[in-house]
Amino acid sequence: MRATTIAMLALAGFAATTVATPAHAAAAASGRAPSCLAYTLDDDGAQDELWVWNNCSKGVEFRVRLANGPDGVCTYKEPGSRYSKFTWEWPQRFDGLRTC
Repeated sequence: MRATTIAMLALAGFAATTVATPAHAAAAASGRAPSCLAYTLDDDGAQDELWVWNNCSKGVEFRVRLANGPDGVCTYKEPGSRYSKFTWEWPQRFDGLRTC
């Protein structure tokens, strides 16, 4: 019965393991966004502003990581696309870009 259930789940599109390419697995394990995802940070004053653009050869999904507050939502940037602007208030502070 158990083997039948597992086989039925597999046929329905469910899998017990996740398959990833080595490069994708390494990026996901580190959590850091690639260095080709560029940014400029203005942290003078009570409100910080961050501009992020993609200099990578492919699209990147990332989130803004903040200390003292919730992280941003996942954002997808096409290569060469216009910048995205993020803002937050003190006491939150920029703690890096992470992959999603």
